[in-house]
Amino acid sequence: MDLIHKAILRYRDKYNVTIREVKKREGGVIIEISQDKTMDGHYFSQNELREIVKSLFASVHENFHIGAIPYKPLAHDIVTSKWLKIQLAENAMKIKTLASELGVNKKTLAKHHSGTADMSNEERGMYYYYFQSLKVAKNEEE
Repeated sequence: MDLIHKAILRYRDKYNVTIREVKKREGGVIIEISQDKTMDGHYFSQNELREIVKSLFASVHENFHIGAIPYKPLAHDIVTSKWLKIQLAENAMKIKTLASELGVNKKTLAKHHSGTADMSNEERGMYYYYFQSLKVAKNEEE
C-alpha cells in the first residue's frame, strides 16, 4: 500500500475525511476532500482541507484542482440534555407539558432531560425546532 493511500486512510479514520479523485482531465485532475461529523468535534476549515490535499498530492500531480467541502454542523447539533433543561426553564415548561405538546412518551423525554438516554438526530431536531418556533411566536407577539 503506498504512502498516499495510507495517509488517506488515516485522515478517514481519525477525522472522518474523505479524499477522492473526482475526474481526470487533460493536464490535471480534480480532487475532492470533504469532512463529515466527528465524535470529538475536531473540524478542518476549507483552507486546512486544501492544504491536506496539497501536501498529499503535490509530489504526484503537477496540475490539480481541489474541491474542499468542510463539515457544516446541523442547527440541532447543539441539543443536549443541558440545552433541553435550559429551554424548559426559560419557557417555564414542565416535561409533562412538553411531552404532551410534542406527542412523545413522557418517560423517553425524561431520559433525554436527565441525559440517561441518547437522542437521535430526529429527536434533537424535534426539540430544537419546537423551541425555535416558540421564540418566533414570542417575537411576533412583541
